[in-house]
Amino acid sequence: MAFDRRSLMTAASALALGMAAMPAIAQDAAADANSGTATATQPAPDPGAASKDIVVTGVRASLSSAQSIRRNSVQIVDSIVAQDIGKLPDNTVSDALQRVTGVQVSRGRGETSGVDIRGLPNVATLINGREVFTGTGRGVALQDIPAELLAGVDVYKTSTPDIIEGGVAGVIDIRLHRPFDFDGFRVAGGGRAVYSDQANKWGYLGGGLISDRWETGIGEIGLMAGASYNRRKYEDQTAFDFVYSGAPTPTPDTVGGIYTDGDRRRMAYNVSAQWRPSDKIEFYADGLYTQYKERYGVNFFIGLPKAGNMTSVTPRSDGSGLAQSSVTENAYTLTSKQAFENKTTTWQADVGTKWHVDDRTLFTTELVYNRSRVPNRNVIVDTSFNAPELAIDFDKGGTPNVNISGVDLTDPSNFYIRTLFDNHGVDTSRQWAWRGDLQHDFDGGFLTNFKIGARYTNRRATSQATLSIPIGNPDPNGTPVTSVPGFASLSPGGLVDGKLGIDHFVLGDTNFLLDNPDTIRAIFGQPDGARPYDPALSFFDNERTYAFYAQAGYHFDLGNVPVDGVAGVRVVNTVESLSGNGVSGRSNYVNALPSATLRAKLSDKLQARLAFGKTITRPDFAALNPLTGYTPSGSTGTQTYAGTGSGGNPALQPIKSTAYDASLEYYFNRTSSLTATGFYHKLNGYIQTYAAPEVHGTNTDGSDAIYLVSRPRNTGSGKLYGAELAYQQFFDFLPGPLSGLGAQINGTYLIGTTQDPTTLQQAKLQQVSKYSYNVVAIYEKYGFSARLAYNWRSSFVDSYNSGGSQGGTIKVKPIQQLDFSGSYSPVDWLTLTFDATNLLDRTYHDRFTGTSVTTGVSSDVPRDTRTYDRTFEFGARFKF
Repeated sequence: MAFDRRSLMTAASALALGMAAMPAIAQDAAADANSGTATATQPAPDPGAASKDIVVTGVRASLSSAQSIRRNSVQIVDSIVAQDIGKLPDNTVSDALQRVTGVQVSRGRGETSGVDIRGLPNVATLINGREVFTGTGRGVALQDIPAELLAGVDVYKTSTPDIIEGGVAGVIDIRLHRPFDFDGFRVAGGGRAVYSDQANKWGYLGGGLISDRWETGIGEIGLMAGASYNRRKYEDQTAFDFVYSGAPTPTPDTVGGIYTDGDRRRMAYNVSAQWRPSDKIEFYADGLYTQYKERYGVNFFIGLPKAGNMTSVTPRSDGSGLAQSSVTENAYTLTSKQAFENKTTTWQADVGTKWHVDDRTLFTTELVYNRSRVPNRNVIVDTSFNAPELAIDFDKGGTPNVNISGVDLTDPSNFYIRTLFDNHGVDTSRQWAWRGDLQHDFDGGFLTNFKIGARYTNRRATSQATLSIPIGNPDPNGTPVTSVPGFASLSPGGLVDGKLGIDHFVLGDTNFLLDNPDTIRAIFGQPDGARPYDPALSFFDNERTYAFYAQAGYHFDLGNVPVDGVAGVRVVNTVESLSGNGVSGRSNYVNALPSATLRAKLSDKLQARLAFGKTITRPDFAALNPLTGYTPSGSTGTQTYAGTGSGGNPALQPIKSTAYDASLEYYFNRTSSLTATGFYHKLNGYIQTYAAPEVHGTNTDGSDAIYLVSRPRNTGSGKLYGAELAYQQFFDFLPGPLSGLGAQINGTYLIGTTQDPTTLQQAKLQQVSKYSYNVVAIYEKYGFSARLAYNWRSSFVDSYNSGGSQGGTIKVKPIQQLDFSGSYSPVDWLTLTFDATNLLDRTYHDRFTGTSVTTGVSSDVPRDTRTYDRTFEFGARFKF
């Protein structure tokens, strides 16, 4: 039995306490003119700044630079700036972003993965202003970009015409170092050892950078190279109830637990060269390579309440009609090892130039090549045993509890090899992109500058895979596990702190399955070698875009209030050609995306902003995949439908948004501020996954076979609105050691709804928490720096329309996260570090709620309980 269970974990809440001051390289508040992001004006003198003899370093310098970027940008932007080379406030880009106002993250498989802006995952990702992606997606996996290579990260919540289109939720621009960022020769590096407590294993990470610049007879030349390597071992644990079905008392089809243990390696290399023949012209070239390799096993224990002689079923007392508990004799029971080997490789290379035609005119052009390849394979083998008695409580304090008697789950002689799933696939994508931009500045008057530009892209995405079908053992009695040397392994123990009641159990070994696939294939009568790709699962997509924009900067005085901003329009034509699985089509659509920003400087410290903009997000290429896979219902599963299915949707249209933002920002001094932002987004065609009945073949009686099929679908009209409040300050006015204290506090309020395409009713947007906040306490003085960060987010909808007799909406309970980071610099070139994550040892819960899509009955019952690693890191950084 194969399961595809998506681990969604979101992190939340923050308090911080600090140690260590170390010199920081101040980051330029202005984005590179070639970056494709609107250029911020240079910071104006700050009347509220501290005395000139105070040297701002470490965390203070990082927060000061980030505050200056927001204050002086033409957009509403929040930034993270590295305290020093290789030191973000957290250890990965994804981790650091969870502290940004309005950003929410998900967690799983030992890391922070998905990043949402204002509750939406539709985020465009850029590197130095250039589009970057992984596989058939629209964005890059942010955890693939190591913190050791970063100068900073900018989160744009409003747009201007010169920013590349594609982010309804926002744009994340990752800024890598370049040699001209440094005064001269620089070498820096560091490493950390990482202990993960649930996995009970160590990992490590490290990286370094070397850069220099020289004056030569042909002008100034700079060269820089950086590298990073990261190996992490992790373990996630889950106890679950699956969908309910059956009569007269609907009972979960399966109940069980999962250990997911993995070994993940990431490496990255980047190089950059800059050549400035004169003060009028500069040439540059950059290269980035990232690789991700992971081998992991999903260890399933699968109880089947209906696969045996069910002697009793006790209904719940809440009137839902669902089962509370059951007892089954001679229960056919499964364990399953899902062994995965995944890899991604991503290349990006660019060449460009910046030419100051004269003192007021700048021309930039750039050619970029992106390539990504994502091969994957998995070997899944189900093993079985018979339990003399299987007693299950489906809801014991929000977690199922299983009691098996009469059989030793740690004895391989009780287990038999039953079913094989043998799959592999590969996604590839490559893109050429060119852009050119011309900016001219005016000397005085209403218009301060105008900027025009064009961009062309040509991208091809492909996907090939094998169909995931069960291959049964030719021996109806199964193959004894003990007859295959090296096959058996024992799962980890203590599942979700022992709450499930199941501890160690026998199943296949991850490395044996991946290293000896032909041995497994022979058991099932299959030929040696990987199965050929299924032509029905292959799809090919060619996309070309032609974009043009024009914008103008303006300035005027409204009485004594200076007002400035940018207004313009971006027009993009998208040409799409899709083929695969007997489906082919071509689309050509044009979007005009106007935007405007206004900033009023109400005083030296207080300013207000207004912003308007239209944006689009094109569907992921994977979501356009015409494939649909169907799984018939088994004898122990739901009989409401002939089976279930999932697939893509080649009819998907881009998501469109019209956004309105307003903010009020008060800056006490260079490191302290209080800001408030309100926003309203009108959405059209937002993409979410829904299940709906579809006909697939016929039943044995000749009637249509109805399957419940999940696929991404465009919704109708919707909206997202809310408010953000952020405060940060260092308490320099306190006496003595207390003057090193500082704090960051931010919170977000969100409401998001859209029209469900299956019911045509307004429903909450998936993944959107109504409330979230961060509280961070900081201390920095006497060479010590420390931060304690608490992050919290309220409950949210994970998905809709789950099958079964129980409620069809999966709702996640509130989530919290507490992390610590500390360092000490005994000398100016060395910093010792200690970091810890998940100090509260969080437990994730979600539930089936609402009304069943199959019976119309309302209920509220547990689904998943999950626990995650706490990590403890010890390391050091150096720089010269």
